[in-house]
Formats: sequence, C-alpha cells, structure tokens
Amino acid sequence: IKFQEPEPGKILRKNFNDCVFTLAGAADLELTQSSPDALVSVIGKKGKEVSANPCLKTGGLTSFKDFCENTKNENLDNYKILIIQKTSVTMKVSDYIFSELAALGIKDVFTVSGGAAMHLLDSLGTNEDINHVSTHHEQAAAMAAEGNTRITGKPGAVLVTSGPGGTNAMTGVCGAWIDSLPVIFLSGQVTSNTLIEGTGLRQFGIQESDIVSMVKSVTKYAVTIKDINEVKYHLQKAIHLATTGRPGPVWLDIPLDIQGKLITPDECLSFKPEDRELPGNDLLKQNVSDCIELLRKSERPVLISGYGIRLAKGEKEFLELVEKMGIPVITSWLTSDMIPSSHELSIGRSGIFGDRAGNFTVQNSDLVLSIGSRLSVPQVGYNFPLFAREAKKIIVDIDLAELKKPSLKPDIPIQADAREFMVELINQLKNEKPFEIGSWRKRCQDWKLKYPVVLPEYKECKDDVNSFYFVQVLSEKLDEKAVVVTDMGTSFTCTMQTFKTKLGQRLSTSSGHASMGFGLPGAIGACFGNNRKDTICISGDGGLQMNIQELQTIVHYNLPIKLFVLNNKGYLTIKATQQNHFGRFVGAEASSGVTCPDIIKIATAYGLPTAKIASSEELTDKIDSILQTPGPIVCEIIMGENQPLIPRVSSLKKPDGTIISKPIEDLYPFLSREEFLENMIVPPTEVLK
Repeated sequence: IKFQEPEPGKILRKNFNDCVFTLAGAADLELTQSSPDALVSVIGKKGKEVSANPCLKTGGLTSFKDFCENTKNENLDNYKILIIQKTSVTMKVSDYIFSELAALGIKDVFTVSGGAAMHLLDSLGTNEDINHVSTHHEQAAAMAAEGNTRITGKPGAVLVTSGPGGTNAMTGVCGAWIDSLPVIFLSGQVTSNTLIEGTGLRQFGIQESDIVSMVKSVTKYAVTIKDINEVKYHLQKAIHLATTGRPGPVWLDIPLDIQGKLITPDECLSFKPEDRELPGNDLLKQNVSDCIELLRKSERPVLISGYGIRLAKGEKEFLELVEKMGIPVITSWLTSDMIPSSHELSIGRSGIFGDRAGNFTVQNSDLVLSIGSRLSVPQVGYNFPLFAREAKKIIVDIDLAELKKPSLKPDIPIQADAREFMVELINQLKNEKPFEIGSWRKRCQDWKLKYPVVLPEYKECKDDVNSFYFVQVLSEKLDEKAVVVTDMGTSFTCTMQTFKTKLGQRLSTSSGHASMGFGLPGAIGACFGNNRKDTICISGDGGLQMNIQELQTIVHYNLPIKLFVLNNKGYLTIKATQQNHFGRFVGAEASSGVTCPDIIKIATAYGLPTAKIASSEELTDKIDSILQTPGPIVCEIIMGENQPLIPRVSSLKKPDGTIISKPIEDLYPFLSREEFLENMIVPPTEVLK
C-alpha cells in the first residue's frame, strides 16, 4: 500500500479490504498525544549526519515511551518518524481484565478454580505477565493476597467462583477492609439470565449466591457487571477506589456469559475520577503550623506511628521526621518494622498487649502526635477515656470518620494523607533544631532499659520453651532482609511485644480482624511478594488448624517458608482469659473439647522436613540450623501449656459483677504501688489506687 505523506495537522485515511488505515501528520512528538505502548520507527533521514543512538536507526521499532526517553537530547528535525498507534483492539472480557491487572503491576493472583469463573481462569492462566497461585481454600487465597499486598505495596488480587467460592473468601475481605489494604476480588457468577436479582428467589442459577450484597459493607466498591460496555468503567473505578484515599478491598462479580464476550476497550465507557475530597493545601499548612506551636510548648511529647504512613508510602519521610523532631516514638503493631528497635528514640509499643516502656511513655506524655494510626481499642486500652488523659492530642488520619469516633477527642484533628502531612511538617521545621526535651527522652529510654518484656527467668526453662524468649532469639538471628508473618493468639502477641526489628525487615500480620489461620496463607502471599525468598511464619498449634491444608501449597511451589509452630496444646490466649474470669475452660484445651494433631506427623505426611525444639538449651543451635536449611521446614516449639502471657492489661471485677479495665500504664503483673507511682508523672486515677 502506498500512502502520500500527510501534512501536519491533516488526516489521511486509506481503505484496505475491511480495514481503515488512518495517518495524521504532526510537527512534534508531543503533538501526537501517543500512548506509551505505541510503536515508533524511523523511516527516513535528511542529511548525512548519523546518530549512534539505536532508537534512530532506520527501520527499527521502539515503544513511544522508550523512544521519547532515549531521544530527549537528540535533534529530531532531520528524521521522518512513523508512529503506529493502536486505536482499537477487540478482546475477550476476561482477557481484558487480566491485561489491566498486569498493567497495574500485579504479579500474583491467588485463586481456587471453579466452573462459574472458567473464562476468567483461562485468561489468568494464559496471561504471561501474571502468575496464578492455586490455594486449597478461598479463605486462604484471600489471606494470601492480604499478605502479598503488605509486602509489595501494590494491590493484591483474588479470583474465586460463585456461591461458596465467594462466601469462603469473606474473612479475608474483612481483614483487608479493616487494615485498609487494596485487594481486588474477582468472582465468577451464574449467567446473566439466571441471576436472582428482582425475582424474590433464594437461588436461581446453579451454585448462585448474591455475593455483592454480602460484601458491600466491607468493600469500597462492589458490583455485578451486567453490561459488557461497562466492564472498563467498573474495573477502572474499582482500581481507583481501592488505591486512593483510605485504601481498601473492592469486589467485581462477573457473570459467566459476560466473561466470555468480546469487547473493544477503546469504545467502552471509561471511568473519570472526581477530585479528592481532602482539605486544601492552605488548611494543611495552617494545621501543621498549629501542630508545631503545640510541639514547641510541650515538655513530654510522643509520636505514634500508624500503618497509614506505609499505605501513603511515607516510610522515608517518617524516619526523616523522627530525626528532625527528636521526640520519643511509639509504634503500632504494623509499624514496628519502620524504625529499628535499637534506635534511641524507638521506645516501645503501647496497648493492652504493649510493653511497660511504651505505655508509661504514652500515659505520661503531655502531647500525642499520632500519624496514620486509627488508635484502635487494643492500642489505647478498653478504658479509652484514660488514654493519654493529660495530653493534648494531634491526630492525623485520611479518614474523617476516624477523627470523629467517640473513643478519642483530638485537640487538633487533621484530615490528611500521612505522607503529605509529614512532608509539610518537615518543610516547616527545616530551619529548626530538634525539640529540647532531653530529660524526657532520658526518662523514656530508662523505661526501655528497666522494663524488658523478656525476663531472665524465661531463659531457664528446661522442659519447654518460653515463647517470649523464642521470639527474642529468633529476632536476634534474622538479618535485615527478613520477612516475618504471624498468626493470631500467642504467636501474635508474643511476637509483637518481643520482636526486635532491624531496618529493612518486615513484620506483618492481620492485626485488625485478627483471624486465626492467617499466618500460613499470609506467609505464602508474602513469600511470593518477596520473590520467593526465605519467609518466616510464626503460628500456634490452634491457629494452624484453620488453614493447615496450605502446607500443600508450600510443597507444590517449593516455597522457602520456615514455619515455627508454638505448641501449647490448645488456645493459650483463650485459656488465660477464661481462667482469669471464670476459673474454668470451655472449648480451649483437651479437657474442654479442643485437641490438635501431632504437627510433626502432619508435616511429614505432606513431605516437609521437620524439627522440634523442646527446651531453651537447644533453642539457639536449632534456630541456626533451621534458618540455614534450604527450602521449607516446619519446626514445633514445645511451650508450657499454661505459660503466662505477660505483661498485659487486666481488669477488676466489682462486687456487682461490673468489670472495670485498668488503664494501659498499669500492666499485669502489677508493680508494687510504690514502684508504680515512681514511674508516674501524671497523677493516677481512682482505678489505679
């Protein structure tokens, strides 16, 4: 086919059988408004000057993005350049969806196969840019996606089938919702003509359930796609909502007939996001100025870090701000890995399962600056009116609802992105020295040294292993690149209270929903997100049963997961609660109905190597051996069946049966009242006397 050369600003069209070729001339690359994946070829030159740039070789083929990047310092006036712009591609709906997820940077999709998702599954399996990971339960797939997005910082993705496939995944949806994780859930659904909508039926199509109605309250967006021309709109909207503002999960339910239809994406309805509904820059500057004014007046300030910092990709700014202000830092469970435990300003972790140093620091402060933390009840205590009761509170959160909740009364509520707030605060502090609070810093550091979580006697166990001591030794052995995932119960509380983080490590769990069974699938997702490198999983013998089938997923993909199972013969955290309140057990250990299988025999049946640690004396050597073992391994840690989980917040029971929770500074086992009062700058309340 021969074309005459189009003049700049004019369009030339040629018909060729059923195709139409459109050529538009432009005098400058920018005027073409080409997409990054358009193809560029040099088809002619003027003059004898030859560039060594391979992108300017006649007849070559380069993407528009790469061409612009590699020729930005070249004079293109002497070159005749052909840009081939793809304007319309017809493809199957399911192919389009996964091509868009791949373009988003998603590398892994966690799935359990099912008939109602057959087109989606086929498209996932044939997409060369995405890895599909088959788990053995949809709950595990959802939790693996949670674990994956925590490590990658990119959206997680899950594909399930209709009916029970969707309902099985809902626990993971709730976990992502509460912890603000951008996870994209895709479900297959019955064909459009057998949907129950509007019929009054309980079920019409085969294995049908109205999953969208079920998940709407725990997703940012949930919809059943019924029109192929709206596929692009719903997918773009879901991705946008999942990843902007306060992130969270989204759910797209796609009927079987819609999955397999052909669309031309360029001709489909697109989603155009509205501007963010956050206060303007001027208000943020004023809020930061007010914040600095309070900081200058404060004698005992404390900075509380929340997971919103990581969601905003503000880890670097957080460390810069810590050094700039020089005030003590208390981390939440999910941010303890953002600052090394050895840092002089990292004092501890507050809350009902916090440490004494962290709680004394918060409760004696006169100013709390909380950035990106929702200050949940486990962090502030059940008796939340007594949290930092004499401190001014500056709370920064992207979610206005968190600033208005009844448990907290911020003096300066700031609705802002955590990173944007920190950037502005650093900017306004750039000419100032760290705040002069030397005696307060020293007091906090003294608490950190005086009240370690791991007591000397924990190391002396001969017939079992104290879980706190185990976590301490493990944390000492792991390097700066370690990724650690915990389950719930003892494995969660002991790890979060004890683990000494190093800069570069990742310590993660499902802290908000706190689902037993998260550990193993969460570690699988984290391992894939960490390029299948060594991953540590700490679980309990009880929690492991919830998703024990995923041992086969580890075997199938040969994932180098080191699984440590704390064996306390049941549910130790529940046993402690029941013993304290009722003096008896129900559904917590063998005599009350709960037993767990021999984990060594189970792991062996799956073909996994195993180890057992039964005393503190062998702890160090065996952990060294386990960490040096290539590939996966399961290690059983024999704990005391009734090991105390301390320190922790306790409650008082009044004669009328009313339970009053202690404030978080008065942890069990209680210090003598004399020693306790020596640690208090703020006057104690009646509950403490």
